[in-house]
Amino acid sequence: MADAQAIAAWRTGATGRGVTVGVVDSGIRMNHQDLGANISPLSTDIVAGRNEREGEDRHGTRVASVIAAPFNNYGTVGVAFNSTILSVRADVSDCAKPEDKMCFKSSDLARALDYAVQNGARVINLSLGGEGPLGAQFEAALLRAINAGVVFAIASGNEEGANPEWPGRYASDPRFAGAIIVTGAHDQAQQIAAFSNRAGVSQNAFLSAPGVDVIVDCEDEGCWRVNGTSFASPAVAGALALLLEAFPNLTGRQAIDILLRTGREAGDAGTDIVYGRGLLDIARAFQPVGATSAPMATGAAVNIALEPGAHVGGPFGDALGRTGALSTIAYDEYERLFRVDLGAAYGPAPRRSYQPRNPTPMQQSQVTLDAPGGTRLSLAAATPVAVPEPVVARYTPFDAPWLGDETRSEALFDVQAGPLSLTAWQGQGGASSPFRSGSGDGFVALTQADHALRGGLKLGALTFSAETGSGDRRAPLRPVERDASTYARAGLDWRFAGEEQDRGGQDRGGLSFSVGSLDEGMGPLGAYLPTRSDFALPSRTRFAAVGADVALGRGLTLSGEAGLGRTELEGRFLHLSAPALSSTWRIALQSACPSWSIAKALGCSSLSWEISQPLRIEDGTFSAFLADAPLEYFDPVTFSERRFSAAPSGRQIDFSVRSLHALPGRSWLQLEAVASREEQHRADAPTGYALLGSWRRGF
Repeated sequence: MADAQAIAAWRTGATGRGVTVGVVDSGIRMNHQDLGANISPLSTDIVAGRNEREGEDRHGTRVASVIAAPFNNYGTVGVAFNSTILSVRADVSDCAKPEDKMCFKSSDLARALDYAVQNGARVINLSLGGEGPLGAQFEAALLRAINAGVVFAIASGNEEGANPEWPGRYASDPRFAGAIIVTGAHDQAQQIAAFSNRAGVSQNAFLSAPGVDVIVDCEDEGCWRVNGTSFASPAVAGALALLLEAFPNLTGRQAIDILLRTGREAGDAGTDIVYGRGLLDIARAFQPVGATSAPMATGAAVNIALEPGAHVGGPFGDALGRTGALSTIAYDEYERLFRVDLGAAYGPAPRRSYQPRNPTPMQQSQVTLDAPGGTRLSLAAATPVAVPEPVVARYTPFDAPWLGDETRSEALFDVQAGPLSLTAWQGQGGASSPFRSGSGDGFVALTQADHALRGGLKLGALTFSAETGSGDRRAPLRPVERDASTYARAGLDWRFAGEEQDRGGQDRGGLSFSVGSLDEGMGPLGAYLPTRSDFALPSRTRFAAVGADVALGRGLTLSGEAGLGRTELEGRFLHLSAPALSSTWRIALQSACPSWSIAKALGCSSLSWEISQPLRIEDGTFSAFLADAPLEYFDPVTFSERRFSAAPSGRQIDFSVRSLHALPGRSWLQLEAVASREEQHRADAPTGYALLGSWRRGF
């Protein structure tokens, strides 16, 4: 029965306790070694004048074993192993067909249904069937039971038929629709059993359950291995018992509907004439179905819908997912209560990919015009060169054709008028903004800008600049979020000279400082949380950064950068009660290659070493006011405030070494080795390594 996925329900505490399942069959062994503790003393023999609850045939005992064999380290385990079996014996031996050793009269079955309803059965299993309808008396009893809220699991039959036998076929009768699941049998390969009747006309109310090599009826002498839809149907009956116990607000019809809607796909797509609604899947039935929402103290509700590709910004690492502070309750379409962790909706940011893009041959055009007053106008554009055999592009889930793949192109317009400059840029298809200030670039890059505007004023060694830009965001199968992020930055750059510059060489170094703001409608610091989602976290970050580089002589250049940010956000249910403070830094040393023979042989021209920390949250407090999980199912809902740190558990530090090699034929080889400690700012992350190489040649 593992294929039915009952273990998932057991893990939630559902065992069928308190639910009585009627088994109308050939009776039951009242003192059965394995099953006896779960048999109701109200079990009876409905045939007038006989009063023998235990028949000679063990069919009823085996059916009951599938439903309620206890979890007692003995024998097998039933689907609802703590449910109660109400056995109603209704078989007779004077059958119309001589080859039949056991059969049922419709009048006895009608009285059996009435008895089961009167004695508390909420689910009735009928592992029996025949070629035609059972008549008005049975149908009236069936209708009385359904009107009383009882639901049925009925075997489809073992005649290899295209349609279920009766009474299973009553599932497609409008009078009884929605209260019956007719059940076929499948094997361990999840293929319909050769003997099983198919869904046919009852496909909308048909499920298949395990019915081949089912282990039942275990006593000292051993267990029985049986086949048949008779032993598939009680698995459905047990599943109904689990649902009715775990979710006491459910009606029987709702439990039926849940099992049918959560059937695992088999055969043709959708509902079909073989498997009907699919294979019984109790695990899926114990997950929320349909629209699911978490209650808020304001009376509103948060719609719980996982967005494809949704993730928090990388600087938060595992802060939102590791504490369980966002655990609360939610209700699905059937008003079933579930415990949920809203933090699970905030997935981790994608890991950095070191895989380089395929180089795209670009055709560049530039026009420069001199205007009156010393003004110079420049226009540059770049578009891909058509190649006869294009290299197939590499894609990731966040950069793929289904996102509306764009051809890489860009254009830049620049105006220079003495010390003043104004530059406008626009790009698409992965083109990167050309604006770099030496400080604050890490914050600005989070915008993923596709258009930007920059103005500058140069006064000697000082350059003042101001810029703004914005970018769209894309994700699989989602609408493009236009101008999802915008930034503004002001900067000051100072280049200082030395003797080398006086002789026409390079300057000795520089210092840059910038301040700015970053507005992200889709969440803080590079998050992707669609703005229409109840999990959206629109944010504003203010940042300041400083960068410097200095030539140390002998071919050595030391450079570094550091930045601080302060982020505020306000979501539907989650906000920062204390702003999140973030930091990033980088230190690098570049030198000429040593004069070793190996380095010379490899054409090494430069080496660089770098250690850096990607942007990380250092301090801040998240706060949410959420519903508490009740002790009992129908307890009043209470709310409490949850506070937890916005800082992740770890701190990522990256170490890298790069070398550049000049090779014959105007070609260059670049090699890089990278090691990352506590990737994605997770303390439990193993150290990551990457080796990269790229070769380029000019023509």
